[in-house]
Amino acid sequence: MARNELTLLAVAALLLGGCTGDPGQPAGHSGVVTGYVLTAPVCPVERPGMECAPRPVAGAAVVALAGDTVRGSTTTDTVGAFSLTLPDGGYRIRATNTGGYASTASEEVVVSDRPVHLTLVVDSGIR
Repeated sequence: MARNELTLLAVAALLLGGCTGDPGQPAGHSGVVTGYVLTAPVCPVERPGMECAPRPVAGAAVVALAGDTVRGSTTTDTVGAFSLTLPDGGYRIRATNTGGYASTASEEVVVSDRPVHLTLVVDSGIR
């Protein structure tokens, strides 16, 4: 091929390569979902003025689902905090507590250029 033809092909490839995706977002844009996993109730009996606040769940499994597909996962730290970095899109964030009584809590979120923060409260099993 002639030099001009190679230059033309290279320019075309560069132009076509830049034509994919959302022009308002950089390719591969992602966002952050942070939050806490708490458990409640934590007291078998609550009396007026003596409320039992939900407690953090250390080691809870947290997953980000797009449909039925897991797109990210983590576990909570000692204060029940978690953080997931995910590609832009809609997800169901689901937390499962630890211990003998496995319960879950979930919330639908949309990941974009704004951080998402949520608190998920799982059932402790105390009655």
